[in-house]
Amino acid sequence: LAFTIATLGVAAGLAHSAAAASASSIAAGREIAMNVCSACHAVSEHPEFPPLLDQPAPSFQVIADRPATTAASLRRYVTTTHWDETSIPMTMPNLMLQSDQADQVARYIISLRKVK
Repeated sequence: LAFTIATLGVAAGLAHSAAAASASSIAAGREIAMNVCSACHAVSEHPEFPPLLDQPAPSFQVIADRPATTAASLRRYVTTTHWDETSIPMTMPNLMLQSDQADQVARYIISLRKVK
């Protein structure tokens, strides 16, 4: 019984640590989005400033709510160059995010998904 209680305590502690790490990662992703992505996208429900583009890119909420959006698809998208300076509307530039930053931004966007 003592082993079971100790095991449950360790498991609960690990779950709490994972939740804290996830919340920390989402917060880091939000910070990156505010600094890097907000020029083109509305990265939160009530952005302090609107995107700079005349034809803004889809909001992070719209992206998060797309049925096909996954953390993996987002990570792949933000780490792949889509830049073409002749396209109107402009296409997404290579943000040159580090691997962990791409993961954090993807987690932040997924965290915005409204439960349906």
